[in-house]
Amino acid sequence: MDRRLYHLDFLRAFMLFLGVFYRSAHADAGAGDYDFVRDASGAFRMACFFIISGYFSVSLLERKGSFSFLKSRTIMLLTPALFCIAFLVPITNDWMLAYYANEGAESKFEVFWQQHAWFLIVLLMFTLPLAFVVRCVRNSVHWLSRYMSLTIARITLFSAVVLGCILFKKFVVSGFVWSIPYSHLYGYSIWSASTYFPYFILGVFMYLWRDVYVRFNTGYPMWGVIALAIVFGLIYLESVGLSLDVISKESHVQHGILLFYKYAVAIAISLFLFSVSARFLDKDFWIVRIMAQSAYTVYIVHFTLVAWFLLMLQEAGMSMNARMMLSALATCVVGVLFHYLVVKKVNMASLLFNGKLKVTGRAGEPEATISAS
Repeated sequence: MDRRLYHLDFLRAFMLFLGVFYRSAHADAGAGDYDFVRDASGAFRMACFFIISGYFSVSLLERKGSFSFLKSRTIMLLTPALFCIAFLVPITNDWMLAYYANEGAESKFEVFWQQHAWFLIVLLMFTLPLAFVVRCVRNSVHWLSRYMSLTIARITLFSAVVLGCILFKKFVVSGFVWSIPYSHLYGYSIWSASTYFPYFILGVFMYLWRDVYVRFNTGYPMWGVIALAIVFGLIYLESVGLSLDVISKESHVQHGILLFYKYAVAIAISLFLFSVSARFLDKDFWIVRIMAQSAYTVYIVHFTLVAWFLLMLQEAGMSMNARMMLSALATCVVGVLFHYLVVKKVNMASLLFNGKLKVTGRAGEPEATISAS
């Protein structure tokens, strides 16, 4: 018998809604007043999201089969991404440029052709070879477990994935990809994919092995202590000048160790969130349903709404703090209303904003299931 995993539904939606506040931090116009928001979000938000995405992706693959999975996921990811890039991103860039100019900002708003749609492109990059990736993970762990315990085999494989991605970013992306013509069109996607692939693989592990799922979703006091210890360790390292920003490019070993540590921070926080939400939020709360069903729509439209609200609040003479909070809250409310009043009722809107060919009235369901056996 299958059951909904409400806590993972909630966490996935929460991470997407948290991205709204990440974007509203642009209220400081690059002055650095809200760097703490960006730093806190960057420490775990996308890591947590990609772990959950890896879990749900394998679940859908095994339930639907390769062809049906690839067809539905490609439409679901590519259609909103193309719509966002073609229509929403240019408007967003114009409004943000105007906001920065009106603010008299010393730094310039970074115009990027993908903006927040980058994560849909990266998810598509992970989706297309997923059947092959799952097979490789299973076979690799099976082969390694001939020479060591199953747990050590999985840790060894995951560590190899992290190391491979670090080396790929260091010597291929930084040393080669950016030197290729037109790299601005695809370089960031490759960089992002190599950054977040280990988290996605961890989600694959969590689905393939039930004991991994149980370990990741129980024992929140233990994961909380581990997360705090690792975070304080990172704070200490940065306090003595050992941060990624200041280590010279020649210090390959130190740089690699710190990158491993960053992965450990993001994973520890994510597992704490998994376990504490599994303990207290694994129920059919109305807020979970609303957030889970509307999160995709909110994410697609959020940066455009944030940009508009920031500009309007700026022209109204609001303080920077008021602009930051009000733009985020208003975007969440308007995004949810737009989902329920438009996206869930109009087929074309459902396709453009959710990648669904037909309105079903069950947006956001029923991916979050796991066998209870």
